[in-house]
Order: sequence, then C-alpha cells, then structure tokens
Amino acid sequence: MKYSIALVAMLLSIPLFGQKEYEIGVEITAASGSNLGGSVGGSLKFAIVEEETLAYGPSLRYQYLWSNNTFTGLNANASLFGGGGFLHYRFLEWFFVGSEIEVLSNPFPVINPDKRWSLTAFFGGGVHHNFDWVKLNVGLLYDVADALRDPLISNPSPLRTSYFIQRKNPQPGSGPNGAYLPIIYRIAFFFPIG
Repeated sequence: MKYSIALVAMLLSIPLFGQKEYEIGVEITAASGSNLGGSVGGSLKFAIVEEETLAYGPSLRYQYLWSNNTFTGLNANASLFGGGGFLHYRFLEWFFVGSEIEVLSNPFPVINPDKRWSLTAFFGGGVHHNFDWVKLNVGLLYDVADALRDPLISNPSPLRTSYFIQRKNPQPGSGPNGAYLPIIYRIAFFFPIG
C-alpha cells in the first residue's frame, strides 16, 4: 500500500504540460437495492487536468453492502473502503479512456482469511462531456486484477457484487450455470474548482 501511495505522489508531481486545472469528482458506484439486499457507495476524486484532456489524481472509496435473506433467515452487512489513483484521457469532447487502480478492504476473505486487502485494476472508457458547471463521465470498466485472480487461492474482488454482465454456460448440465464478467459501470461528476 505504501508503494501505491508513493507512486501516486510521484505521478502527481510530474509536470507534463503547462496549463493545469483542478476538479473534485464524486462517483456513484452501482447503487442498487431490494428487500433482499443491495449496495450503495461511491468515491471522491481529486483531479489534476492538463490541457483539458489528461485528468489524473488520487481517489478514496467507501461502499456499504447488505443482505436480508428472508428464505434462510440470514442477515449480513459489510463495508469496504480504500484508496488509489486514476488516469483518464478525454478526447473529441465526448469520450474518455482510462485506468483506475485501488487497494480496498475486502469484506469477503472466504478463501484466504489472512488477506484482508485486495487490488482492483480497472481499464475502460465511456462518455465524457463538459456541461460548463459539471463534467460527466459514464463508463464501463473491466477489472483486470479480478480476471487474473485465481479463484481457488484468492479472495474474490470486494466489488464483485457490482458486476452485471453474466456469461452463460452453453451446457448447463455439465457444470456451473455461468459466471459474471468483471465489468462494472461508473457514473462520475467532476466539478471544476479554483
């Protein structure tokens, strides 16, 4: 974790271009819920924007999860938190591509109970548009770290409950019915400051 913080600090201190702007980002992460459970959370981001195209900076995340299984009578809740950094490239006034890396507390240490922190490494893109007083990002991100994680010896991603695209098994009788792809959606609002 201390290496991640040092890396983000180094990246923030490198002057890549001349003109800098600053933004505060508020992100909504897969807020969903029902009478059986759900999750709500988000992230705060501080963006340094270079020449209106390159945005990067640190981020802090918090998410609350709950489950009320009336069939089994089990009730549970958990919180995850952590921090990291992001790098977005904005282009053509309507799009962005980027990466986001975070180290998060893992409320699901079922496979390896000693490992309570998990790495997430998202790559993706989406729509970015400037509405003068707010800049909007809506995108899909693929978690490369969770895709490479060995499910037999590693804990699942703490953001696994936010995955929403399912791959079905073409022969359901031959094994599991399918699995969710490590893809999430994110909606973020960036407010210019200064």
